[in-house]
Amino acid sequence: MSISNTADDIMKKTGIMLILLITLSFSGCTQKSNNNNVIHAYVGAGMQKPMDEIGKMFEKKYGIKVEYDYAGSGYLYSKILASRDGDIFMPGDTFYVNELKKKGLILKYENLTKHIPVIVVQKGNPKNISSLKDLAKPGIKIALGDENIAIGRTVDKILKKAGGNISKGVNKNVVVRGATVKQVLLYVVNKDVDAAIVWRADALEEKNKVDIIPINPKYNIIKTVPIAILNTTKNKSNAEKFYKFVLTDGKKIFEKYGFEISQNNN
Repeated sequence: MSISNTADDIMKKTGIMLILLITLSFSGCTQKSNNNNVIHAYVGAGMQKPMDEIGKMFEKKYGIKVEYDYAGSGYLYSKILASRDGDIFMPGDTFYVNELKKKGLILKYENLTKHIPVIVVQKGNPKNISSLKDLAKPGIKIALGDENIAIGRTVDKILKKAGGNISKGVNKNVVVRGATVKQVLLYVVNKDVDAAIVWRADALEEKNKVDIIPINPKYNIIKTVPIAILNTTKNKSNAEKFYKFVLTDGKKIFEKYGFEISQNNN
């Protein structure tokens, strides 16, 4: 290869690189501009359906797009700590908001709705399960939430209230743990397990595929779901609009999906 050919190749590559850099620069400017009309919300997986609908309504009204990050509350909590980015946080339990508040990452929050744990079993209830005690019987296959998510933490507390024999029996029967409440429910829908404990609103979404059994109020623990504005927000005005929208127009959407609205503020 001649020196002139090599020089030509270098010039061509340099030209391509310059075009790419210019393109990326304009792309970056455009992205930055668009971000003014985008809200990033970390939301517990159990609230995906109502929040998707609320996001569409909000965008239609204000022209502001909502980008959701759905996962287990514990994973979202860790992600916020690691990234120090985002506008809205809606975990399945106020515990996670309180923990972020201690770290100075919460601007404000308010309680919105409730998560009510229930037992779900395969349609027709072939194992005749009617209580927590039945979940402790030998041979019952159970799915529970990971201990890092709201439903998992809540079930652990419920079992402790129920007592040692029930707690030991249930934990012995656990064959799988899910990273989200949706995943836990799916194990019952797909008949991979006999039963699981999930939030009532999630169970209602699959009421044609599972049977729902209430947990004795003596043992059950109802969790409050908050919505919070993160201190990491880059556009407080838009975050505030969405926050207020969820607390007003959003309530009827949550009720539509079987959630019980909280009557008490933080």
